[in-house]
Amino acid sequence: MYLRATLIVLISILTPNSVWAQDVQLEMTKESIPEVISQETRGIAGQGPYTISVDGQASARFWLRANPPLSSSPSSELGITFGQLESGSLVGVVELVQPWADYKNNSIQPGTYTMRYGVMPADGNHMGVSPYRDFLLLIPAAEDTDPNQSFNYVELITGSAQASGVPHPAVLALFPIWDEVSEPKLTKNEMDQWTFAIKLGDLVLGLVIVGHGEV
Repeated sequence: MYLRATLIVLISILTPNSVWAQDVQLEMTKESIPEVISQETRGIAGQGPYTISVDGQASARFWLRANPPLSSSPSSELGITFGQLESGSLVGVVELVQPWADYKNNSIQPGTYTMRYGVMPADGNHMGVSPYRDFLLLIPAAEDTDPNQSFNYVELITGSAQASGVPHPAVLALFPIWDEVSEPKLTKNEMDQWTFAIKLGDLVLGLVIVGHGEV
């Protein structure tokens, strides 16, 4: 069954007016996970692909982990919504078919990336970026082949910087979803940003699909 919805392209660099004029769709398609993804990762990132198309052309495809690993000591720090997730754990895979810009407006080249959960530091360098500190960090798939490895903070930053090409990691913002979610859908967060809501295990993640924080 296909899931279709009008939405804004994930982490788009387009202005709001031009985005609304685009024909953008989300659907479950049947493409195989890219060969660069390790066999171990293929075995667990099986929910998808969710394909985002703009004006009839595919822009990105996502494969998500049905049950991301949970932490034995969930974080309750201020600004952390998904503290149940294990820091550094693999949440899914994304194939970028077209160039993208991340939540910090860094340009991300087409390619295949793993997505691992990380928390933005609570320091002055990151104030105003997002009201929430939860992010998915993109790492080139060829550099991340063991889905059971849990990256520490330094490893996350270093690995993800290979995706962004700058010292800052390539990031996809996560926001909480307050509505009931029985199947993937679109909603707007409190920043008026389009957010893709999807249930993975007992968690409902909100992937911000358009908008940037302060840079």
